[in-house]
Order: sequence, then structure tokens, then C-alpha cells
Amino acid sequence: MSLRETVLDGPGTDPAKRARRRLRLHLPEAAPPAGGWPLLVLLDGDWVWPLPPHAGGLDACAVLIPAHGPHGSDGREALARRALDYTPPAPDGGHWPDPRTPGWQCGGADAFLDELLGPMLDWARHQAALDDARLSLYGHSYGGLCALHALARRPAAFAQVICASPSLWWHDGLAAARLADLRDAPPPRPVRLTLMAGTDERWHPRTEAAAPRTPGDGIPTLPALRDLSRRLAGIPRLACRLELLDGIGHGQALPASAQRAVALAAQ
Repeated sequence: MSLRETVLDGPGTDPAKRARRRLRLHLPEAAPPAGGWPLLVLLDGDWVWPLPPHAGGLDACAVLIPAHGPHGSDGREALARRALDYTPPAPDGGHWPDPRTPGWQCGGADAFLDELLGPMLDWARHQAALDDARLSLYGHSYGGLCALHALARRPAAFAQVICASPSLWWHDGLAAARLADLRDAPPPRPVRLTLMAGTDERWHPRTEAAAPRTPGDGIPTLPALRDLSRRLAGIPRLACRLELLDGIGHGQALPASAQRAVALAAQ
């Protein structure tokens, strides 16, 4: 695939406070189809790219990877920015502390989506012919939380949402609860939602500073995800399905689900 990349200034008027964001757009080498390439927004793509050459869909789909700062950002700084970018706002619409790492601020998902659906996609459209009717969003863990928030708050924005191992535990299931609004206000156009999780996944309510975790520690993830899938069934114009990633845990689910996401976006 060919690569286009840039760094965009964040929102705001004060240059000292605007967080810059690196974008990478990966494009198939062939000429685009008549309607343009389908586009997958691959949250946390920096952690899994490049995908294996044999991964399906790489020759038929463009992939946009937003980072959490310019190239060379400190790893801890990028993780803190990720927590802010991918989490829903507090009930008052503002920021609130991360439940696991209290020094981090959460609640910036709406601002991130404004960036994504505005200047980020505007830049991508200037780089290649893209099919706006085949726009997909993928996220894993906190990225999966962001994907669910996008579906709840911007139901017309994406034709497909691919949500892997979402952090459904976050603030007592806030993101899943907000999806209930779709029953009264379904998506205005058909949306495909694919939920994914590894069969060995568990979530850990302890903070990072607590005692070391053991392989059998934690609470199984799948019951909550199955319950969410059942609650979303029957919503008009929302086709929801659950895919299981056999025999893998939370960390392994990221590369496995990202590969699957490209294949789904290319369909």
C-alpha cells in the first residue's frame, strides 16, 4: 500500500495549547473503483500496523490511522491522550478522571469525533477518491468504547462500526446505556455493527497500582457483550452481530480484530 501522512493542528486559537495530531492514510496501489475506496478509520492502528501481507482486504480498502500526537510523542503522554480522546464526557458534558489511572483526564470523545469527521476526513478526501457511503470505524478496548459512543451520538456518521473488546465496565456501563437511545431514535440509514471479543478475555476492576494480576483473575467479558448484543437486536436499520475470537485474551484481540476489521470494511 502507498502512504500519505501529515500532522494537523488541533482545535483552538492558542498555538501553545493546540495538540497536534499525526495522520497516516494507507491506500491500495491500484486505481480506485468508480465510487472511490471504502475507508476504514483504524483507531490504535499505530499499534498493529503494518498488518500481515496476507490479511484480507488490504488491496480493496483505504485505511486512516489517527495518532495521539505528532511523531515522537512520549508513550505515556500518548496513552493519556488516548484515554481523553476515546472516552465519553461526564454527565455535565465535561472531563472527568480515568477510573483506572486517576491522573488522566477522560471525556474527550465528542471533541475527537468532531476532529475526525471534520479536518481529518477532509484531509483524507483530498488525498484519494473515497466512498463516503462505505465509511467504517474500528476500535478496540477504549477505542471500542469510542466506537460505541460514536454510534450512540453520531448514528448517521458511519455505515459500519466494528467494536472489539469494548471497555463496557467503564463508569458502570455508561457507553452501553447510552445506546438505549437508539430504540427511540434509530439510525437514519442502515448501519452494520460488529461486536468482537476473545473467548478468554477478562476485565479487571482494580487500578493499575493494585496487586499483580494472575491469568485467571478478573471478570469474563463475554456475558456483558452478549447482553449488549441482545439489547440492540431489533433496532430499525441497525444490523448487530457478535463474532468470537477463539482462544485469545484482551491483548491478542487487538491485532486479530484489526485484521478482521479491514476485511469487513472492504466488503
